[in-house]
Amino acid sequence: MKSVNPENEYIPLDLRISVRRDTLRLIAEMAQDMGISINEVFSFLAEDSVIDLELLEDLNEIEIPSQCSFDDLKNALLKKKLC
Repeated sequence: MKSVNPENEYIPLDLRISVRRDTLRLIAEMAQDMGISINEVFSFLAEDSVIDLELLEDLNEIEIPSQCSFDDLKNALLKKKLC
């Protein structure tokens, strides 16, 4: 996975998680098909699930109104290109 920040580095992290038997079977099949380990599959899945969460703007500059109309919300979303 490529990071927006070139200074990011991979940090080994030992985790203990619980998944259903069917989920583990599918992940094991995915790993085998990709020629990688189950740990690498979980790593890719974790990185993919948060890749778009990196903040691109300062949250301190965001104003949250106490109320807004449907049209105000729609216009704000269109302005930010979220829909």
